[in-house]
Amino acid sequence: MTWLAPRRRMILLAMLVLLHLALLEGLGSLMDRILMLIHIGLFFLWQPFVRTEQRLTLGHLAMILGMVALTVLLQGPTLILLWTMLLAGIIGGKIFVQGSRWNRIFHLAALGYLIVAMLVFLLPDLLPKAVVVSEPFERLARYGLPLIFVLMLAIPAERDVQERPEMIDFAYSVFVFLLLAVLVLGSVAAILLSGLDYVSSLLLVLLAMGGVLLFLGWSWNPRGGFSGIGVFVSRYLLSASLPFELWVESLAAYPAGEAEPRDFLDWACGQLLQEVAWLNGVTWSAGAGSNTLGHCAGSPVRFHQDDVDFVIYTDHPLTPSMIWQFNILLQLLNEFYLARVRERKLRELSYLQAVYETGSRLTHDVKNILQSLNTLCAAMVQEGTAPSPEFQGLIRRQLPVIAQRLRQTLDKLGHPPNDLGTLTQADRWWQELQDTFAGRDIEFSSNGDLAGRTLPVGLFYSASENLLQNALEKRQMEPGIAISAQLTADADGLALQVCDAGAAIPAALAARLGHEPVKSENGLGIGMYQVARLAASAGYRLDLTGNAPGRVCFRLALADQTQN
Repeated sequence: MTWLAPRRRMILLAMLVLLHLALLEGLGSLMDRILMLIHIGLFFLWQPFVRTEQRLTLGHLAMILGMVALTVLLQGPTLILLWTMLLAGIIGGKIFVQGSRWNRIFHLAALGYLIVAMLVFLLPDLLPKAVVVSEPFERLARYGLPLIFVLMLAIPAERDVQERPEMIDFAYSVFVFLLLAVLVLGSVAAILLSGLDYVSSLLLVLLAMGGVLLFLGWSWNPRGGFSGIGVFVSRYLLSASLPFELWVESLAAYPAGEAEPRDFLDWACGQLLQEVAWLNGVTWSAGAGSNTLGHCAGSPVRFHQDDVDFVIYTDHPLTPSMIWQFNILLQLLNEFYLARVRERKLRELSYLQAVYETGSRLTHDVKNILQSLNTLCAAMVQEGTAPSPEFQGLIRRQLPVIAQRLRQTLDKLGHPPNDLGTLTQADRWWQELQDTFAGRDIEFSSNGDLAGRTLPVGLFYSASENLLQNALEKRQMEPGIAISAQLTADADGLALQVCDAGAAIPAALAARLGHEPVKSENGLGIGMYQVARLAASAGYRLDLTGNAPGRVCFRLALADQTQN
């Protein structure tokens, strides 16, 4: 019955019109019974509890027939008053879930009509002594209240709200019903105790109810520093019969480390059994496995979280509020479990990263050694059968250096990734570096006295070889560019600078160099990233100090010296 959804407002309006006609006709007459019968039928079409697509069972039909028979046979002021209060409670519960402004106004108008009709037409007939409402006021109610129907008919209806499923807030419905009950009973009590007339007693009760509601509204969320009863109600709902705060503290106090997620679940479920003594047992099931703690005896209640399923066993069935509270506790447990799973994955990723970085460093060192051997092989081919004294000197200088670098590479397998090697004499290292790159048309120069100065050989070897090799590869793409290397010694420390006269590095690439692996034209660009990380661990910095066409310079120096 999809045609019914956009017509619910008109059905409600028709219900109110029929109720008003029945009240004008007089309760107990034949026409009144007919009008109320049609009114009840429209209510079953409008009601928000059972969807129109659902098939009615025999029980539903019996309930409908019982309500119809009750309306026809026992109709009277008391029954109609209770029915009006019930209908007002249902409409009041719909007001707080209707997001549209016009729909809220529509239902507020319907609620206002029911309250006025109850106070004018129904309540006076139930008071202990005959109460006569003034004739002008009653006439105004008889012929003025229908203006509310005209207003409701003129209120526009939004299409998106018409297509939304009917919803009702049960708590607000009960609250509105209880307020009307207090209004009715309070009016009766005021007449009996104070002897006031109907209108005066009604105004007195309305004034008292307004004051109480105003006080409750202020005390629920005050502004003067007091936390308000809303906080206490929320705390009660979260911790009634359950140690909520202790539970959170227990989960947070679990030691971090190498414990597996399933061990954490076992520990947490054991803590729950200890803190809630009336639990018989807890069963959990997750991707890490499953386990049962305690005894699987009593009434089971299942809780499904994102990654873990729980079953709690108790001697007696849990109430809905207790189920809701347990669901919050187990949801917290599930979040802590997911944190343990993510922690384990991070440990695995850290292991993989360590393996990757070690392999990358060794690959880069082996690449430099092979390039040096390739240079010697090329020189040997050019020499022919009779090697010259210069070539023999080159071999004598280069082979010990290559052997030393090979030993250093093999030693890195047994050292941490950030191992900087031993300290060595700066002048000796500088001479070995010149011998390594002899014949490559690189201009080496030093500034300051290198005697007695030391440097971390691992860091400076990696930085110099990486920077010079990158410059040589750049020369292959830009033939004839000049390459220079300078080692400076001053009061602040040692600084290595490598420059080339080639094209400038693109700005987007320059901003990422040393901060992350970047894709280059002849590799993955991880060498600069590794050197920058190694320098940072030693208190140094690798910076791009010049990036102009004809002068591109990198500088390795102490971090304090670089910032100055």
